[in-house]
Amino acid sequence: MSKYEQFKALHAQGDMLLLPNAWDVPSALAFQNSGFKAIGTTSWAIAAMLGYKDGENIPFEEMLLVVKRIIASIDIMVTVDAEAGYAQDEVSIVANILKIVEAGAVGINFEDTIKGAGGVLQPIEKQVSAIRAIKNSVVTDDGPIFLNARIDTFLVEKDQQQACKATIERGRAYIEAGADCLFVPFLTDEGMISEIAAACDAPINILALPQMADLRKIQSLGVNRLSLGNGVFDMVVKR
Repeated sequence: MSKYEQFKALHAQGDMLLLPNAWDVPSALAFQNSGFKAIGTTSWAIAAMLGYKDGENIPFEEMLLVVKRIIASIDIMVTVDAEAGYAQDEVSIVANILKIVEAGAVGINFEDTIKGAGGVLQPIEKQVSAIRAIKNSVVTDDGPIFLNARIDTFLVEKDQQQACKATIERGRAYIEAGADCLFVPFLTDEGMISEIAAACDAPINILALPQMADLRKIQSLGVNRLSLGNGVFDMVVKR
């Protein structure tokens, strides 16, 4: 199987994919040595490590350098937190994603928050166009890129029911555009997790948070992938 097929298969296996997020070579090696089959990167922790605030304040090339060193130093698959593409226009976003794939990444997280806009989401049509452009343009010998479409509705919407409704609307549109998985951070309500998983025909990825139910319960609700985000980094820094 291609790397894309191997990574996609991890989202359809019997056990939920637990994905730790690295921020440098030592953390990536630690996760690999612990037996994980794949890891993600965390934009928050990479930025913090280099003295930047999260939210694409770190220059793309600096972030990419860290990603390159991580990928070159381990043998397992890596998916990269690409935030919103580190650019405003579609052509530049695709060009940046191509650089990430050329570094050896099997996938990316691609989010729908407008950077610097104070919690405003991209119009669905614009995000759909960007997802489609990435999926159509970024193809290698290992197959297409695995695109994990991050939906920030539960981050920006105060009304949880409205956030759930908007998540389903965006999720279906993103899947139609070619997204391989839907990442809904800060989604914790068990009923809403189940509702979104049932309504969207794609693997569901959520963020591990202290108030969440146990892993078996989360999986039974329809979650295929659980990301640790910057949680491990925070634990290390606070020690």
